[in-house]
Amino acid sequence: MNTKPTYRVGIIGGGRQGTHHARDYHLHPRTEVAAVADTDQENLELFRERFGVPGYTSYEEMLDKEDLDISAPVLPVKANPGAVIASAQAGVKAVFCEKPLAGSLVDADRMVEECASRNIPFAAGLVVSSHPDYRKAYELAAGGEIGKIVRINLYENNGQVGTHGLNLTRKFADKSPVDYVIGYVSNDPHGEHEEDYGGGERWYGWLGGYVKFSNGIEAFSSFEGPDYRGMEVIGTHGVITNSNNTGLGLKLFKTGDDPRECPDLHEVEGVFKPRPPRDRGRDAEGWRNPSEVMMTSIDAVVEALDTGNPLTITTGDDLRHSLEIAVALRESARNGSAPFKLPVEDRSIMMYPQVGRWNYKKDVHGAEWYRDQMAEHVKPA
Repeated sequence: MNTKPTYRVGIIGGGRQGTHHARDYHLHPRTEVAAVADTDQENLELFRERFGVPGYTSYEEMLDKEDLDISAPVLPVKANPGAVIASAQAGVKAVFCEKPLAGSLVDADRMVEECASRNIPFAAGLVVSSHPDYRKAYELAAGGEIGKIVRINLYENNGQVGTHGLNLTRKFADKSPVDYVIGYVSNDPHGEHEEDYGGGERWYGWLGGYVKFSNGIEAFSSFEGPDYRGMEVIGTHGVITNSNNTGLGLKLFKTGDDPRECPDLHEVEGVFKPRPPRDRGRDAEGWRNPSEVMMTSIDAVVEALDTGNPLTITTGDDLRHSLEIAVALRESARNGSAPFKLPVEDRSIMMYPQVGRWNYKKDVHGAEWYRDQMAEHVKPA
């Protein structure tokens, strides 16, 4: 007889991505969708119809009235801090917030500290860095499988303020502190916003540069090429690569026992899963099949609640650190690409992600586009 608890989940933001999260919580054997909060009445009614749960027009009311174990904010970035902090203060047992984390380090600090002070596991982001293959890759890198790590090449525009590539880079660098960075941007280093929002102010554009970790590892982030968004973790005896910082498809290459005598790299097959097809297909009810990254992330949250052990997936603290690296790179660019030491002292500096992340996508792309996206979740056979 299974006596393990089923954890009750409250979704904050039952729209385009919130519905995707909710479906995976619904399918997971240890979680159930218990309630939803959304200020958009159209989203609220559709979510209630699909999942048969109470709906609230504010997350404060939901947190007050529902006995929730997991709070799941799936919101525009500018709304994340309030939702995460309110969830922690309401006494939930875990928080799993979507990405990017926040627009400033002061907000990220508050989110992380509110959860940490209450021993609340704080997972952050539906990101491939949480997948078991990547966790295995971090362990292989840290364990010397490719020798001593000396350099990481990152091919990434960092449009989500470090959520993907810089977060991965820091993890492959064994989460070492950063000594300093040298940054550059593709547009106006003093700009904040994309041209079509923020009153027409210019945007800083894509973000790249050099990162020097305290353990000696050097990282080079380039948005100018190649065309794919990947990375190379280079050691003295091999390389770990991917060709997509948001998907599976890791590869391990190693030299011979003595790289001076056998310098050619050879692939070690069977270590990681192959890259899956882009189309996950649909189940008998017409729903898209669940995301493997999301389901394994829920597994990790459940395990943390069951055992009290730390989360094994990407956390709010991880995304706080990757945001800090991104802020430092841009601040370096603002000072003529001069070296910029970390930690960042001015935690109030704003760094806006892409417009569709910072703002509500229905406002950005229009109601018709958004309704089409909502209809894509489930298509009756």
